[in-house]
Amino acid sequence: MKLKINYFDNNIIITNDKVFVIEIENKKYFYRFVNDLYNISNGDILEDITFFDNKNTEINISNKINIFTNYFEFNFNSKKYQSDINKYIIENISDVDKNTILTTYKKLISSTKTILNKAELPICISIEQTIENIIKSLKININSKDDLLENLLLIIDLEKNLKSNYLLIFVNLKQYLSNNELNELYKYAIYNDIFILLIDSQCYGGTKEYENKLIIDNNLDEFMLK
Repeated sequence: MKLKINYFDNNIIITNDKVFVIEIENKKYFYRFVNDLYNISNGDILEDITFFDNKNTEINISNKINIFTNYFEFNFNSKKYQSDINKYIIENISDVDKNTILTTYKKLISSTKTILNKAELPICISIEQTIENIIKSLKININSKDDLLENLLLIIDLEKNLKSNYLLIFVNLKQYLSNNELNELYKYAIYNDIFILLIDSQCYGGTKEYENKLIIDNNLDEFMLK
C-alpha cells in the first residue's frame, strides 16, 4: 500500500514484509499529519493524503483506519468492534448451533411470557426471534490484557479475524515498548499480514529489524532509511 502525502517529499510504501515508521521531529508537522489521519479515520476524505493499493489504484479507506494514542485504555468494546464481532459470529456459527440457540431462546421467551402474564399490566415481548437479534442482545465483550504487548497482539488477532480496518496506526508507541517487544509486535503483524504504521514525535536513529523508516527533522529535511 502507498500513501502519498502532499506535504511530504517522499511517498510511504507499506509492504507485507516490513513495518513502516515515520519519525517527525517538527512538532507542527507531526500534529498536522496525525490530525489529518484522525480526520480520515472519522470518515473524511482529504486532498492532502491519498492511498493506493499494490496495483497503484487509488483506494478510499475512510473509516478503515484505527489510530492508537492511549495505551492505558483500549476501546475493545466500541460500537464498531461490537458490530464486527457480532457479524463474525453470525457468519461463522453452524446451522446446528443456530438452531440450538433459537430453541433455547424460544423457551426463555415462553417462560418470561408466563411470568409477565401474572402482572396486572398490559405488557408483552415484541423482540423478533432471530439469531442476529439474539447475538446482539448478548453484548459480547472482549477481555483486555494487563500487559501492553499482549493487548497489541490481541489487536492484531482481532484485525486478522474481523477485518475491521485496512491500516493500524500507533502514535509514539516506542516510548512504551522495549526493542525486543517491538520486534515481537513487528513479526506478529507481518506473519498475520496486518498493515501497521508507527508515527513518532522524536527520532530513534537507524532502522531496527523489520523496519523501513522516514525521518523528518526540525528543518523538514527528509531521510528515507531501509
